[in-house]
Amino acid sequence: MNRYTIIKKTFLKTTIQKIVIMSFYVAIIAFFLYLPIILDIFSAQGALSVCVFSETFTQESIELFEKETGIKVNLTYVEMDELLYAKFRMNGAAGYDVVNISDYVVQGVSGQGQLARIDKAVVTSMAGINPNLRGLVYDPDNQYSVPHKWYVYGLVYDTLFFNKTPDEMSLRYIFNSPSSLLEQHVVPSTYKICMLDDARDALFMTTIYSLHKVAGLTASDIAIAKGLLVQQKSWVEAYTLHSVEYFLLAGITPIALMSSNYMRKIYAISDRYEFAIPKEGSMLIVENLAIPKTSKKVHLAQQFINFMLRDDIAALNSEAYGFNSANKHASEKLDESLRNNRHLFPDTSMFKRLHIPLLPISQRQAVEDMWLEVSFS
Repeated sequence: MNRYTIIKKTFLKTTIQKIVIMSFYVAIIAFFLYLPIILDIFSAQGALSVCVFSETFTQESIELFEKETGIKVNLTYVEMDELLYAKFRMNGAAGYDVVNISDYVVQGVSGQGQLARIDKAVVTSMAGINPNLRGLVYDPDNQYSVPHKWYVYGLVYDTLFFNKTPDEMSLRYIFNSPSSLLEQHVVPSTYKICMLDDARDALFMTTIYSLHKVAGLTASDIAIAKGLLVQQKSWVEAYTLHSVEYFLLAGITPIALMSSNYMRKIYAISDRYEFAIPKEGSMLIVENLAIPKTSKKVHLAQQFINFMLRDDIAALNSEAYGFNSANKHASEKLDESLRNNRHLFPDTSMFKRLHIPLLPISQRQAVEDMWLEVSFS
């Protein structure tokens, strides 16, 4: 067999392998995009197709809804907003009747006319939503979305190391060099931190500290944030959100940036740690329930949203998964020490410190590029 024949066979084999791999990924994407449509065609008129993040609705709450209304619910789970955003761009999220989407996605798809209007005469549970979560910048009149759960980013820290109250905590402990803080006798020793692992979230927390804003960011602002994040790398132990508990409880780091929805678990394990919304401010993330305009079952979808925001059902789901429900009555059964913690459940004055992180589509690539430069610097 000559060299030309060997090269030709190798090339064909490699090409076939690439085609098989590409076909596999195309099949997965097509499955995600079009399965709801296929299910909708074969399902009964009284069935709803609902796409949510995991740990949103308990099986018990779904069964109660089906029993009370006779409406069957087909649940699909998604872990990233970007996947649903892609589905809206591809086909308007056709096949789904209710979707669970974050604030910035609501702003994006409602602006493109891809969400059905919420009929507040049907979604009467809207009246029970925390007033601080209504009328936010991404949907000022709540025409297209209903807040369902929310959390804030803050500092979880070892009180024996920092010896500070939550009201005294600052982002300086994340963005200033621990060596310089030691020289100023602010901390007892140098230390490492856990930092957020998402480009968008890291950017906004950095600009809140360094520029005191999250809106109207310029290329120069992003460059300033990148410089601070590159400098910070020398005292970062890990870029993580979901593993913060391990690094804290193992004594590896005394402080981390973390979302509040993980804090109840840490409080249950140890009274050594506290959660603080920093003095400089922080981010508020709101996850919403909305109805794609492509849905043919808008009235049934609104019944579902109304049910899931009802006082007892909101409390059921919140208690099961530990998230902050948008329903203002859902936390009433919590221990008083949690319920009255204004860093976990901010009052109106504390809400004024919080920012909704809305990143324009035109800046997304620039932020991803910035994060890559930080990662490889």
